[in-house]
Amino acid sequence: MRNDRGWRFVIPSVILLGFVALFPFIFSLYISFTESTAYNIYHGKFVGLGNYISLFKDIKFWDSLRVTLLYVALSVSIEMILGFFLALLVDSLDRYQRLFMILLIIPMMIAPLVYGIIFKLLYNSIYGPIPLFFRSAFNIELQILNKPFRALLAMVIVDVFQWTSFVFLITYSALQALPKEPFEAAMIDGATYWKRVRYVLLPLIRPAFVVIMIFRLMDSFKTFDQIFVITGGGPGTATTTLSLYTYFLMFTRYNFGKAAALTVIILMVVIVITNLVFKRFFREVSAVE
Repeated sequence: MRNDRGWRFVIPSVILLGFVALFPFIFSLYISFTESTAYNIYHGKFVGLGNYISLFKDIKFWDSLRVTLLYVALSVSIEMILGFFLALLVDSLDRYQRLFMILLIIPMMIAPLVYGIIFKLLYNSIYGPIPLFFRSAFNIELQILNKPFRALLAMVIVDVFQWTSFVFLITYSALQALPKEPFEAAMIDGATYWKRVRYVLLPLIRPAFVVIMIFRLMDSFKTFDQIFVITGGGPGTATTTLSLYTYFLMFTRYNFGKAAALTVIILMVVIVITNLVFKRFFREVSAVE
């Protein structure tokens, strides 16, 4: 009777999850095996693995995969480092911790589309504040969005500006929950501050780092709004991530089958990478224990 009563509360959530997550995935998986377009989305010809083979032969797919991996690696790495040191800094303060925490969380609350509009204005080569500063201070004509790697770095900066606060928030919360005894013992043994951070603090907050990295990896792979607004994937394909390439396949070429196949590939890539992160970090935790 007790278990039956519990299932009554779980079943509505399972049904809702099925509609909002499982059903769209199954439908996308079905579409990925057909030649569906905007005109015959429900009656596309079955082509088996044709869309997947076509993608693997498509040079633009490999370019967008390379751009995405580089974008994710740079964004997540910088965010993890900055967020960690900001958390250490705020945790070490005797006063105004709550004020700094509120100020650092604000960037995370702003919509990515808004960031796209703001940074498009900041990066504009004619009237943008950043190029104007370099022009007036150093007499340098800074073309941020016209150079491939420079444009990608500009997109990384936007992502870092928004999501470092997420890393900070989780890391700071983990620091607040740590016991004091290991640090006091390390101080008695004569360990310096950075040795306490390396050998005591980092192993203790490793589970928090795993959670942060997995969430940021999954979210970075889905980044679309700000890149679409600022560069539209350009110059050329320099900032065309997998998400943007999916958009182009679906809404400019109307190739729904190939776009659906690409979404499935993105899901598989994310699953593989997050699984590797899980295995690596928890293997290290087991070795420490």
